[in-house]
Amino acid sequence: MTPSPQSIRVFIALALPDAVRQRLAALQRELQTYWRGNSIRWTPADQIHLTLRFVGDISLHAVPALEAAVRRAAAGMAAFSLAASGSGSFPGERNPRVLWVGVTGDLAALTRLQERVWEATQPWGETEARPFRPHLTIGRVKNLPPGRPPLSRQTSGPSGEVFGRWRVEEVLLMRSELAASGATHTVLARVPFTS
Repeated sequence: MTPSPQSIRVFIALALPDAVRQRLAALQRELQTYWRGNSIRWTPADQIHLTLRFVGDISLHAVPALEAAVRRAAAGMAAFSLAASGSGSFPGERNPRVLWVGVTGDLAALTRLQERVWEATQPWGETEARPFRPHLTIGRVKNLPPGRPPLSRQTSGPSGEVFGRWRVEEVLLMRSELAASGATHTVLARVPFTS
């Protein structure tokens, strides 16, 4: 009996520049003053990214074909600008599970890229019924102590607050390795736009 092929957990994303990550790390430190202890698992600043598609587990042998699909999706795309702005929680403040920072800027180009990635990579991974809602996950709520003020009071921030702007010129194929301490992300391939 032959062993099953080795599988890895992958996703497709956009990277953030260090300056934006540093601003988001500062926001995380500010929010930690409201929730001390381990009620929230904070995303390490160097791993904050904008997910275009979570693929899930695939065979290690499928990585080259998946990378080729991502290259097809990026072909013809022109660079565009995004910004990290505003914050909130999913699914809402009554039962928050994810703390996020919003994404603004050229959302038409971002949506077009995400649709192209989704279409090109459909043969792999999990299906997603939810619509694409671009965001940057900064923390995952494990439990909130009773008596805390609503989460939105801390996460909403000033309405026009911008945590940084950046130019998108490539897509990343990423590997995610799960551990008790959280996920570790490594770049499998950088796919530049070829317009």
